[in-house]
Amino acid sequence: MDWNAVREEYIADESSSYRKLAKKYDVSVTAIYNRAKAEDWQGQRKQLKDKTVTKSIEKISDKKANQAAKYNDMVYTMTAKLTAAINAVDPKDTTAVRRLTASLCDLRELLGIKSEADSREQEARIANLRRQADKEDDTVNEIEIVFAAGPEEWNG
Repeated sequence: MDWNAVREEYIADESSSYRKLAKKYDVSVTAIYNRAKAEDWQGQRKQLKDKTVTKSIEKISDKKANQAAKYNDMVYTMTAKLTAAINAVDPKDTTAVRRLTASLCDLRELLGIKSEADSREQEARIANLRRQADKEDDTVNEIEIVFAAGPEEWNG
């Protein structure tokens, strides 16, 4: 009996069970159970699953980090080109100045940079929403039903 093969199959295949392995390898369930308990097959299966999950998370994390690095590289390149364009622009060329200003605003948005005015506006909006929510909580929601006919007419 190749117990290593049985153990490896149990650990690697979450759909396997002692009963399935016993049938496949023509051995008693009790023998497999005793061997599995002595060698902690369930613990090893859990360790394998945990390692697999950890490696998957690491791969996803690495992929996201690479994407973020590429994004940062592109933003850096854009910043350098924009800086060169700003230094080279003729201040009398209002169209070019407007385009560069718009590009700066786009870059600021890409970088997630907010001006003090943007932050104050956002805080004011949040405060306003909170006030509205507080007002709605204070109002009493009542429904009044008025019947035009009297009870004697309800019976038909």
